[in-house]
Amino acid sequence: MIDIDLGEKIVLKVRKHKLSLVFETLFLSLFIFLPPLLFWVSENTTAIKGNDFALFTAIYSAVLLVAWIIFFIIWTNYYLDVLIVTEKRVIYVEQKGFFSREAATLRLDKIQDISVSVSGILATFFNFGTLKIQSAGEAPEFIIRDIPEPNKVKTTIFDLYGKHVGVAQPVSINR
Repeated sequence: MIDIDLGEKIVLKVRKHKLSLVFETLFLSLFIFLPPLLFWVSENTTAIKGNDFALFTAIYSAVLLVAWIIFFIIWTNYYLDVLIVTEKRVIYVEQKGFFSREAATLRLDKIQDISVSVSGILATFFNFGTLKIQSAGEAPEFIIRDIPEPNKVKTTIFDLYGKHVGVAQPVSINR
């Protein structure tokens, strides 16, 4: 999938925050809980004939199969979207469906700016956000959404940039 040079070490491997997986799959609970609830309500309000339960079971099984397939698609996209930071470059792999994947590579010396955006109560509380890496190359901007501890990732990339290019890092002053 990703070709790493012989002398190159992976420093950081980052996936989306697990809470984003939870939010994306939350609507699937409707597929799981709503049909039995509707069946129970209809059972109590109307007389159900003999084959109605068999029909409900067949339809509900098909609904659960569709829900499982949707969950598998969401999980595959979550697990295979990854940001890899090595000593020499930044690699972002984005899964686009089952059989399509885009991988973009950015050498550390081509980085111009890195910005972090954390917006919302949950993002602030659980410390996840969006990381934007601007470059002078073909892909002018990498945008990686919902990554955990984006400031830590930014600091790691800046430290590697400083070691690679030989530039002194800015000193942060705490007030």
